[in-house]
Amino acid sequence: GLIMPPSIAPIQVVVMPVAAHLDEAVEPQASTIVERLKKSGIRARLDSRDMRPGAKHYDWEIKGVPLRIEIGPRDLSSDSFVMTLRTGGKDSHPIDVLEETVSKSLKGVSTELRARSSNLMESKMAVLQSLPQKPSDLDEGMVYEVAFDGNDADAEKLEKSTNLTLLGDLLEPYEAPRICIITGKATLRRQHLARMY
Repeated sequence: GLIMPPSIAPIQVVVMPVAAHLDEAVEPQASTIVERLKKSGIRARLDSRDMRPGAKHYDWEIKGVPLRIEIGPRDLSSDSFVMTLRTGGKDSHPIDVLEETVSKSLKGVSTELRARSSNLMESKMAVLQSLPQKPSDLDEGMVYEVAFDGNDADAEKLEKSTNLTLLGDLLEPYEAPRICIITGKATLRRQHLARMY
């Protein structure tokens, strides 16, 4: 599901009291956690709705909230809280290091999302050295990098032979000349081809 990067998430942390009916101190402690987080500049929200925890988890996951904190009677007795990251992982932490722990975890979520995004992008990129025998020889969902220095007619030939669309010149040209995939001339121009929907 959706995971909002912490820097743009309207709500970075949702705090959920768990089994508050078993201990009256759970709800006030959850409120205190939210206030402490807000004072440290973290966008936090208290969810004290009378719903099953699973329904609450699902609701906040759909909204993309990157971090969830749960506090219950057991956590009160051990002066701790349980934190779940949307990128994976669930641990108990001491309440006295709440702000530092949450801040560090939000940075970790950002780093993890950036790495996932970069890895996905790299896995969808390929260099196209020569024209395919037929367009179906190209992998679906890929973005192809090509050396291309032709005119409009050459661009049309390239697009027809690949069933892809030229996306334009990249900001960084090649460091050394490469052979244009259509004209055979040396060029520094680097372009991307991909399917347009």
